[in-house]
Amino acid sequence: MNLKPNIISVVLPVYNSGRFLTECLESLDRQSFRDLQIIAIDDFSKDDSFSILKKFSRKIKGLKIYKNKKHYGLGVCYNRGMKQAKGQFVIFMSPLDMIKAAAFKKQLSFLHKNPKTVAIGTQYAKINEKGKIIMRSTLPQESGFIYNQLLTAKSIHPESVIINRHLLPKDLLYFKSNKYPLLFNEVFIKLFQYGLFANLNECLYFKRTGLRRPGRKLSSSTNIVVSAIKLWLTSRSNHDYRPSFRTFIYPFLKPTLN
Repeated sequence: MNLKPNIISVVLPVYNSGRFLTECLESLDRQSFRDLQIIAIDDFSKDDSFSILKKFSRKIKGLKIYKNKKHYGLGVCYNRGMKQAKGQFVIFMSPLDMIKAAAFKKQLSFLHKNPKTVAIGTQYAKINEKGKIIMRSTLPQESGFIYNQLLTAKSIHPESVIINRHLLPKDLLYFKSNKYPLLFNEVFIKLFQYGLFANLNECLYFKRTGLRRPGRKLSSSTNIVVSAIKLWLTSRSNHDYRPSFRTFIYPFLKPTLN
């Protein structure tokens, strides 16, 4: 597939997310950057999620909706979305969250000014069910800090990240796992071979917290640490990912913001 320059493909897996899905879609519709391809994949929801998607597909230009015949999980939905993604740029968003209207425009501007950057995230705010801000992130902005702490989920917020596919080999963005956030970490580690990472020092993403996220498989804290260490070891040999062990393990000893 020939990538379309200056198009952002938004891959949006949806599962029993009807309660907050409207707010998410409205935040996408308000984007000041208008060249969007929104790929929403309903993962066999049992609530009104698909009805909401159908309603917005008549309102939002560029929104295409798909429905799985059974529930597969995040990894399969992301991979299905990537098969449809035509944009040079891609972002993987959560249907429970929201994004500021200027976010995509600012991130794309950064990527154009920094052609060696393969992925750009933003600061984010945790919000409760009513949309009230509870906490704001202080993620590192420089690629080296993000690199060293990638597996701790404390250096980048996955759903805020826009990726420049122009710098990547075909089919590199493939998800093997459903476990969050490790399914992103497995992919992001590979990206470091092709460019730099960065975070804008501005809060542009709103992450819903304090509720169970439908369809997301989470591990216990112990399992996350064990899985991260295993991924760190395999990534050393497979992708030459070599953060210092001290900077890698230290954040696990502190409470996480994500």
